[in-house]
Amino acid sequence: MTIEAAEELFLRALQEVIGQVNRGELGETNEATIQHHLALCLHLLARQEDLPFSIIMERRIQRADGGVFPKKGRNNAEIDVFFTVGEDETRCAVELKLFKRINHREPNNRYDSYADLANLEIYLEEHCDVGFFVLLTDHPHYYDPEFGDHRPGTADFSLREGHIYQAQRELTYRTEMPYGPPLTLRHDYTFQWKNEGNDWRFLILKVSP
Repeated sequence: MTIEAAEELFLRALQEVIGQVNRGELGETNEATIQHHLALCLHLLARQEDLPFSIIMERRIQRADGGVFPKKGRNNAEIDVFFTVGEDETRCAVELKLFKRINHREPNNRYDSYADLANLEIYLEEHCDVGFFVLLTDHPHYYDPEFGDHRPGTADFSLREGHIYQAQRELTYRTEMPYGPPLTLRHDYTFQWKNEGNDWRFLILKVSP
């Protein structure tokens, strides 16, 4: 299976989950709820098409060269959703986050999102063929450029509609309580949110060669 075909399968499964969220079919949810429903939809779609398929939640991996992953500065990490599909076992890694307004972790969540992207870029080199970062939120702080300016110390880590990150630009996170080191991503990213008009908006970023 080509990377493009694996991506199509992933996007179909994600759209099904987003539809379930929009229709209120999942009830009270958290991040794990969404991750597991995505895994179920992927599994069902693969079975419908009679595709070889396997999936692992929170797959534990290690750096191949003894280095560390950017997010936690360790040589191991856990991929939220990892699946292989097709006769050639195309490997796909998904980091899926759910940020609720009620939880009040706005600046640190933005840093963590970029750290997930940095991790995904390394997964791509060592553990997968394509990666996806998915973020669902009910808080306009993350997606709406008109919601008020970010504080100068955290403004590098914008996720808002229309924001463009250019590869190799160092991002610095400066808060009263130190949280994480500077981050540099290897690829360009453009932030385009979807699901306008619904309570939950979502962002998809593809990480590929």
